[in-house]
Amino acid sequence: MTLSEMWELMKLCSEANDMMKRFEMLFLNEIRECIFQKPLPELNVSGQKLGPFKKGDRANLPNWVIEKLLIHDVVDIAPEDAYDSVRRLQNLYREEEKQPHKLQTFQPFLYAAFSRKLLRLQSDRTSMDPRKYEEIEKLQRMVPFLVETRLSKILRVAKSGAYQEKRKQMAHEERWLCEELIDLLSGWRQRILE
Repeated sequence: MTLSEMWELMKLCSEANDMMKRFEMLFLNEIRECIFQKPLPELNVSGQKLGPFKKGDRANLPNWVIEKLLIHDVVDIAPEDAYDSVRRLQNLYREEEKQPHKLQTFQPFLYAAFSRKLLRLQSDRTSMDPRKYEEIEKLQRMVPFLVETRLSKILRVAKSGAYQEKRKQMAHEERWLCEELIDLLSGWRQRILE
């Protein structure tokens, strides 16, 4: 490998890391519905005062706020917005296993949500009950499987030219990867066929 090729590879890795961080920031600012598990007199979000909240109240808040409240068991994510739950992950896992050639629809922020959830669960290992350890183990076992099965599907989409019709079924990270693969494959084909 030449120095120039190594530099291009390093740029690509750096760009991938930057993109993953961007998707994570977008996820943290995305709004989801949560349900208060405890009363909270007032909440200050970006200079805006919200509340008071009673147990059972629902609110639409950015994920970064929800994460802070989850740490203190103040809220739970509303079931319809809990796309990062272990149950949903297990359902995706089963569907991917049953239909290895079909591209299932993934929530756009799925990978960022799993990453943040795993980070949150792992950061609180001191006071964690055994169910949380099981949740961490399930996430660590199933997410890599999903990534591997999705990679082959994304590569197939990139090679086939079906990106525009399939993009809405992909998470943001998958869309970015597919676009990069399309460019890479197109350049490679052009160079080989010259």
